[in-house]
Amino acid sequence: MKKNKGMKIYKQRKRRKGSDSQILSILGTVAVVFGAGIFGYYVIAVPISQIAKSRSESQTVISDSAEADRDTKEESASAVTTYKKIFEDFEGDSSSANNSFGSAVTEAAVTVVSEVPAVTGEITAAPVTTAAVTAAAPAVTEASAPVASAVVKGGCCYLTVSDIISLDALTSKLDSVSGCTSVAVPLKTTGGYVNYDSEVSTARLSGAVSSYLTLQEIVSAVTEKGLTPVAELSTVADNIYPKTYKKSAYQFDDGYTGEWLDNKPESGGKPWTSPFSSETQEYLSSLVNEITAAGIKSVICTDNYFPPFREKDLGYIGEIVKSPDRYKGLTGLVNMLNSAAASNGGKAMLSVSASDVLNSSAEVFKPEEFGSMSAVVTINMNDFGNDSLNAVLTRLNGKMGSMKLIPCIVTEGRDDAFVKSSTDTFKSMGYDLYMIK
Repeated sequence: MKKNKGMKIYKQRKRRKGSDSQILSILGTVAVVFGAGIFGYYVIAVPISQIAKSRSESQTVISDSAEADRDTKEESASAVTTYKKIFEDFEGDSSSANNSFGSAVTEAAVTVVSEVPAVTGEITAAPVTTAAVTAAAPAVTEASAPVASAVVKGGCCYLTVSDIISLDALTSKLDSVSGCTSVAVPLKTTGGYVNYDSEVSTARLSGAVSSYLTLQEIVSAVTEKGLTPVAELSTVADNIYPKTYKKSAYQFDDGYTGEWLDNKPESGGKPWTSPFSSETQEYLSSLVNEITAAGIKSVICTDNYFPPFREKDLGYIGEIVKSPDRYKGLTGLVNMLNSAAASNGGKAMLSVSASDVLNSSAEVFKPEEFGSMSAVVTINMNDFGNDSLNAVLTRLNGKMGSMKLIPCIVTEGRDDAFVKSSTDTFKSMGYDLYMIK
C-alpha cells in the first residue's frame, strides 16, 4: 500500500525584472525619439526655415524699393521747389533801371518751359574759396564712348566751330590734321553757346545748345583717326544762360532791381554769368562732368575774366566785385571745375594770354591758387615786336610758379614755315605738349 504523500505543489520561480524587458523598453524609446526628430525636421523645421528665408529676401527687396522710392520722392520735391522758384524769379523781375551799363531786364512775356530746370540757388555773398561741386551727368556706356587719357603729349591742333557743325565736317577736318597727336574741340564758346547735343537739362532749357552732334560721335570720330580729343570750354563770358537763369548773373546790390546788364536793354545790353553764383558753378560743373564722363579727359577753361565794369557798375553790384580779392571768384570756379573733371579721371587746365601774364593784367592768373595745374598760355607774336619765341617762353617760365606751362602759338595769317619753326622751338625747349591755334 502506497503511502499518500499529499498534494504536490509546484512553485514557479520569479523571473528577474529588467533584463529583456528593459532592453526592449529602451529600444522603443529610442525609436520614438528618432522618429519624432525626423518628423520634426522635415515637417516643421524645414518649412519654417524656408518661410524665414523668404521673408528675409522679401524684406530686402522691400527695403531696396523703399530706398529708391524715398530718393524719387526727394527728387520730386526738389523739382517742385525748383519749378516754383523759376516762376518766382520771373515774376520778381518786373522792375528795371534805366542807367547805362546798369539796367535790369524787364521781360515782356514769360515762356513756360515744358521741363523742370534742375538748378536752383541764390548768388553767394562771398568769393568762392573751395572746389566742392561735382554735378550729376548723364550715364555713358563704354560701347558708345571711347575713353581718352587725361595725359596728352605732342602737338594739339585747335578746331573751329565750323569744323564740328556736322559729323561730315568733323571727319573732313580730321582727315587734314597732320603732325599732331590731339585736337582741341570748342564745346562751349565765348557768348555761351554749347556746340554739342548736351543732355544737361538747364543747357537745353536756356537755349544754349546749338548742335545735334553728340559727344559720343565727336569722341568716336576723333579717336578713330588715332587722335586724342581735348575740350575747350568758355566759363563766365556767357550771355545766353543768365537770360533764363537770372540768378546766375551779376545782381544789383539793392536786392530788388534784378540782374546787371552791360548796357541799356534798348542798346543791346546783356547779362553775364557770375563766378560767385551757385547756379553758374553748378551749370559749368555739370557740363564738365558730362564731357569727362563721355571720354574727353582734358578740359581747357577759357574766358576767365570779369566784364568791363565801369565805376558806377561796381557801385550797383557792390562789394562782391569791388573787393581786391574778387579774383578768388574766378580761381575758385576753375578749381571747382578741376574737381568735377577729376571725379571722372580727368583734369581742367587754365587758359590765359601770354601778354596778360607778362603785364600782370590777368586777374585769374594767381599760380599760388592752382598748385600744379597746367596753364595753356596763348602766345600771339604780334604782341611782342621783334622778340623771339624762345625769349617770350623764357620770360613766361619765370612767372609760372608751380604751374606747368603749355605754350599755345597763334598761327592766323602765318605760313607753314612759321608753324614749323614754332613747333621746333617748343620741342627744343622740352615741352612735351604744345598747342597750335
